[in-house]
Amino acid sequence: MARRGPKAEQAYRERLAGWVRLPEAYLEPGERLFGVCDLGLDRYVRRELPRRYRVEKPPVPGREQARAKEGRGCLTVLLLPFQLLDVAGWVEELGDALFEKTFKGIRRAFHGRPFVGGWGSSAGRFAIAVRTGPLRHRAFRHNRALLAVTDRRVLLVDHDNGELMAAFGRAELHRTGVRRSRQPERVDLVFADGSLLAVVADSPADAEALSALVRG
Repeated sequence: MARRGPKAEQAYRERLAGWVRLPEAYLEPGERLFGVCDLGLDRYVRRELPRRYRVEKPPVPGREQARAKEGRGCLTVLLLPFQLLDVAGWVEELGDALFEKTFKGIRRAFHGRPFVGGWGSSAGRFAIAVRTGPLRHRAFRHNRALLAVTDRRVLLVDHDNGELMAAFGRAELHRTGVRRSRQPERVDLVFADGSLLAVVADSPADAEALSALVRG
């Protein structure tokens, strides 16, 4: 990740100070917030959430909803036969298989496995929550979240409007993996069920802070 200049660094820290207030709306009585960190999923975690793990979102209100309907309308009739045959699902499964055997898949092996345990694991739930994103995000390719750690839970919150994306019990996530010298911004989140998910912080220093926050 590119280095920030002094002004950009100051602006980022100011945003981070504002982000600290976002999880407060979700704290339970007596629950204490330890801190927040800005993170994204590792570049080798599947970029688009598989269809079978997507949840239907309510319609986008207002003008955006109208644009979405307009864009879909002319394609609905054309795509209907393919939808009935579930061609999209078949192509997706084929793409998953090919992905594991492509050059990118080989590179990912040397990079270090970024996702262990499958979509049904705790790491999978974490990845699904980030990729699903907040209500305003419609493409299931969302990549960033604000991780907030309290004395009871780990929360995933949207940066912009503070929408709660997911919550995990504190016991589910309380340690991180070994830091990689060639990937100083990467942090491997290790869950209680043995699953793992690689995330990236904004800088090596932020990665250290994220590791310390998760470990408590």
